[in-house]
Amino acid sequence: MEINSKQLLKVLLKAFTSAFKWNIGKWFISVGLGILTSVIIPFGKEVWKWDYITAIKYSAYAFGAFYLFRFIAIAIKESIKYFHSIYKESVYGDAIILLKQSFAEAHYYRKTPEFQDEDFMRSMMVFCNNLKIIYDKITKSNCSVSIKVPIKDAKVSEHTVLKNLTRNTENSARDTKKYQETQHTIIGNSAFSNCLDRVLKNNPEKFYINNDVNNEKNYRNTSKECYDNQELPYHSELVHPIIPLKSKDNINYDCHGFICVDSDKPNSFESKYLPAILEGVADGIYDIIEQLNSETNGSN
Repeated sequence: MEINSKQLLKVLLKAFTSAFKWNIGKWFISVGLGILTSVIIPFGKEVWKWDYITAIKYSAYAFGAFYLFRFIAIAIKESIKYFHSIYKESVYGDAIILLKQSFAEAHYYRKTPEFQDEDFMRSMMVFCNNLKIIYDKITKSNCSVSIKVPIKDAKVSEHTVLKNLTRNTENSARDTKKYQETQHTIIGNSAFSNCLDRVLKNNPEKFYINNDVNNEKNYRNTSKECYDNQELPYHSELVHPIIPLKSKDNINYDCHGFICVDSDKPNSFESKYLPAILEGVADGIYDIIEQLNSETNGSN
């Protein structure tokens, strides 16, 4: 996070001028003079034996202290806003760089016919690892990212069973034997069934967000049986179908899988910017995943 000293100075100057606002002139003339003549001067004369000039002097000190307190409060508020904006710019700037690297890896794979399956898997792993870094920073939590694709179908339908194509390296231990043997059906998962329903209906918003998966009623997730007490190791999830960002003549393209992000904290995902990142990734890898599904499951 790089701090611009000129911008920071502007923030402090704004706080300096703002401290004079808030109708401070009217306050000083009406209330301030009233307090001075009716309270400060009589009290000062009787208790501390002040003369009129001394009372005025200490009143000026009090006014100065009041202004300084107000300036400090405004400066803190404006500085927090400034550093927050700098942090957001830094986070989303890093996200652009990481996604550029991920797309470069995927496009290189696609343009190189002699690449093998392990090269393809590596390019998908780069996406998962970089997306984890991005979402960790934005949500300030520990996230896991995975890509799910059909086991036997060339495209996703209501009867599709999904498998984990890849997951970010740090959370790969989640893909236990029990997890791999479990039938991860569309109907058995609220996230996948909701996303597919939105795809079929051509809903503009095709993502699914749940910010309290372990406490929401009627929430379905086939992964629950893979964990002790059937409690998921995360609290929030964001899922986006793998579909193109834009369709020709409003044609509803087939869904070829899902990109899943989950977080170990509740209320991690907002619905404006965070789904947009996955939307762009889904669009970027759509052709590759479609080719994978066609070559792997097309004859089934």
